[in-house]
Amino acid sequence: MQKTNDATWLAFEALAKAYPHDEGVRLTADLARWLLEERRRAGLAIPEAMEKVVRKVG
Repeated sequence: MQKTNDATWLAFEALAKAYPHDEGVRLTADLARWLLEERRRAGLAIPEAMEKVVRKVG
């Protein structure tokens, strides 16, 4: 098991605290949109399931 970098963990924790307490829905939606855009930018195929998630939660 790799040890998590403290600075990375603290940055993630700060980001998570910036979102409202909505069971992680908004954070999940933002992450899904970001992943979708990164795949498009890289010219990679976008799985249908990923597009569905972005449409549902976005």
